[in-house]
Amino acid sequence: MPNTLKLIKERKTTSRDATEYRELNKRIQRDICAFLYGVSPPDNPQVKELRCLVLAPQWGTHQTVHLPNTPPNHPFLKDMEPLGWIHTQPNELPQLSPQDITTHAKLMTDNPAWDGEKTIIITCSFTPGSCSLTAYKLTPSGFEWGRQNTDKGNNPKGYLPSHYEKVQMLLSDRFTGFFMVPSQGPWNYNFMGVRHDASMKYELQLSNPKEFYHEVHRPAHFLNFSSLEDADGAGADGENSFA
Repeated sequence: MPNTLKLIKERKTTSRDATEYRELNKRIQRDICAFLYGVSPPDNPQVKELRCLVLAPQWGTHQTVHLPNTPPNHPFLKDMEPLGWIHTQPNELPQLSPQDITTHAKLMTDNPAWDGEKTIIITCSFTPGSCSLTAYKLTPSGFEWGRQNTDKGNNPKGYLPSHYEKVQMLLSDRFTGFFMVPSQGPWNYNFMGVRHDASMKYELQLSNPKEFYHEVHRPAHFLNFSSLEDADGAGADGENSFA
């Protein structure tokens, strides 16, 4: 069982950064997630060092994230272990939500390479002036309950605190990590959910993810902007410079 998870830091996060992220997440009210990949140091197999975050094509609500059934696949991930997933949430919760237990159990069921003792859920909560990270792993009873649960409500039958355990984390700036995103198409389908399909296939590339509101994530908005500009200009009298 991995008692300790060391987390990479892409850059130092200031209180201003945390405030901006928190306000953005409050406005969009959408969970965003990434798959976690890493390695163990040669002298301590119980410790997992997080090296890569993979953003698969996704769309979310304030409680859950919808992902493709196909797990990430790329040569860069070949020598790393799947360590679970991380997701944002607008508020810090005192427990692991039943939706997270259900999602994690489904991911474990769909991905035989996911070891229940090594794969975890990290919640990234946007608390006042900061970001709060908490790591959990499922207990065997939690996996069985989540695998069978079909109730998407906040208090489903059979949900118990014994379905999960907290996992220790250490933040470190000793490691250099990287992101991977879809090589064709966006990672964010929140503005075009009808185009997202659980059976969709995708390939990955080494790249930092584009921001949530980037134009490639909402082409319909920019087409509407263009149409409005064209409509405003249609039939307008041009200024006569010689008048």
